[in-house]
Amino acid sequence: MRSVLAVFIALIKGWLRSKVGIFFSFLFPLMLLLIFGSVFGGTGSTKYVLHVQNFDVKDGEPTELSKTFINALDSIEIFEIKELDPSIDVNSYVKENPSFEYNYRILKIPKGFEENIQEKSMAVRLNVVVNTFAYIEKNFSSYMKESDLQAIKEGQEELEQWKNTFPTSERAELTFLADENDISAMAVRSILESVINAFNNRLIGVEEQMMTITSESLVEKNMSATDYYLPGYIAAFIMTNGIIGATATISELRRNGIVKRLAATPLSKSSWILSNVLQQTVLAFMLTAVMVAFGWVIFDVRALPNLYALLLIFIGAVTFSSIGMILGGIIKDVEAASGAGNAIAFPMMFLSGAFWPIEMMPSYMQSIAKCLPLYYFHDGLRNIMILDNLSGAYLPFLVMGTLAAVFIGIAIRITKWKEL
Repeated sequence: MRSVLAVFIALIKGWLRSKVGIFFSFLFPLMLLLIFGSVFGGTGSTKYVLHVQNFDVKDGEPTELSKTFINALDSIEIFEIKELDPSIDVNSYVKENPSFEYNYRILKIPKGFEENIQEKSMAVRLNVVVNTFAYIEKNFSSYMKESDLQAIKEGQEELEQWKNTFPTSERAELTFLADENDISAMAVRSILESVINAFNNRLIGVEEQMMTITSESLVEKNMSATDYYLPGYIAAFIMTNGIIGATATISELRRNGIVKRLAATPLSKSSWILSNVLQQTVLAFMLTAVMVAFGWVIFDVRALPNLYALLLIFIGAVTFSSIGMILGGIIKDVEAASGAGNAIAFPMMFLSGAFWPIEMMPSYMQSIAKCLPLYYFHDGLRNIMILDNLSGAYLPFLVMGTLAAVFIGIAIRITKWKEL
């Protein structure tokens, strides 16, 4: 253990002397956090998943009008409609179902949807007829026979009497559940309003609202958009520092001949590997603290890591620094090892969904994203830091913990200490 600590301290001192190392470990991530936090907001062209919960049910089956409305939504190519059973409590379902991740968009169709629309439609049509009689009487009475004019007046009076006895009908009010800081939700809400307006017009042929839509949020925290992306930034830069930092450290020490000297000492290869992993883990916690503090000062972020998030950060740092140690152990050429680290880290950073929702990507890229360790790392951090949903982080803990054990075992196994 003393040898591990001694090498760890030496590595930290060497890192502190490297201005380039400090830049890429801290300043570079902070620059990207500032850029993404300030200007990120494009939604791109994609399919949006919209969950629909239909409460307008009769005899166990959705009413015809509610089904027609859902079919109208489904006919729009930009939507991928997924129906939820009306017995589901969406507040619990969003937290417990990892498929929602941190973006949920749910449209609730209320009970009595069809009945309200039919009554409202009848009232509107009746009002149109009454107004039409009044218009004819006002503008064409001089051209009409007295008998016809009298018939119109009588019909108008009867319709007015019926109109007065007609029940006052309410508009069918749809509820759209989405987080207020989800930028994509704004686009979805706008599309929904367009569909509703078109549906209203087709129902009666006049510009009169049969239904309206209101927005609500299930998340009680008052968070900014940067809060939602901060866990992804933290995960991504811990990954890059772990993979690239470990390979760069080994490459630099090999270039300077320090590794050969260490190989002549009693230091074991497992102690050497654990020392490097420990260094990257400490740097990961330092990076997390700096990014959270920076985000709090500049963007007033409220998403703070708790004990579970710190534990996942520890596991993630071990996983990715072990990958760097594997590359350093397999690839002997200094430049090739550094290039391999970059070739793995940067595509993973942008393909895993750490910087934007993976639903903005094509379906085949979404499948690729879910095969990457970074996807589970940032997904777990978001579940913990944003949703307070520890159960949603069980799978990320399992995946990352397994990978950490496997990669560090491989690193120790394949590293030939005398050949480093």
